[in-house]
Amino acid sequence: MANEFEDIVCFENVSMSYPLSGEVLREISLKLAAGSFYFITGSSGAGKSSLMRLMFLAHRPSKGKISIFGKDIMSLTRDDRSALRRKIGVVFQEFKLINHMSALDNVALPLRIAGVSESKICEYVPELLRWVGLEKKIESKATTLSGGEQQRVAIARAVIARPRLLLADEPTGSVDDEIAVRLMHLLEELNKNGTTIVVATHNDELVHRFPHPEIRVEKGGISGSSTAFL
Repeated sequence: MANEFEDIVCFENVSMSYPLSGEVLREISLKLAAGSFYFITGSSGAGKSSLMRLMFLAHRPSKGKISIFGKDIMSLTRDDRSALRRKIGVVFQEFKLINHMSALDNVALPLRIAGVSESKICEYVPELLRWVGLEKKIESKATTLSGGEQQRVAIARAVIARPRLLLADEPTGSVDDEIAVRLMHLLEELNKNGTTIVVATHNDELVHRFPHPEIRVEKGGISGSSTAFL
């Protein structure tokens, strides 16, 4: 169990570059305490998604040190990285659903990998799909769902196993306002149960409606008034 004062994520002077586009993040220093909830905001192309991918271990920094759950990511073995990722729920804009599987089976996948019984899966998964407004789409294949419906399945899959850290990149970008608010309430409930939440969004209305600290990314740097900054 995470100590309430443990830093789930810690960046120390982190920079990141892509081979073709050059440096996208520079000298980023921040820390996210266990059980916190942060918005990452900024204009399109500012580096929000790159910051999230570093937190998910999808990329390595070109400079600086990143620690996730107290572990220096540069010292991890492949097995260590896999074990760390299992503690992280991720919702990226491309969804990454398995097309030939139903909504139920996509959401159930993390539980099946973890060895959860089918009786528990049949209890938990339909309930969560109802919560995100997909009670009539439980058996629908991913390819038959709209973009907004696929996004809700991806969110349900990310939260079903109650990860210690949830990273959500524009999680409400393809849904209407009512569903967006409903999804935010779901994330807040998860946060109340101990999950650290990081939501990247350009939706200023959501940021204003839900009073959580903000990390703003602009021109590769970060700003804001919050406890995230070292």
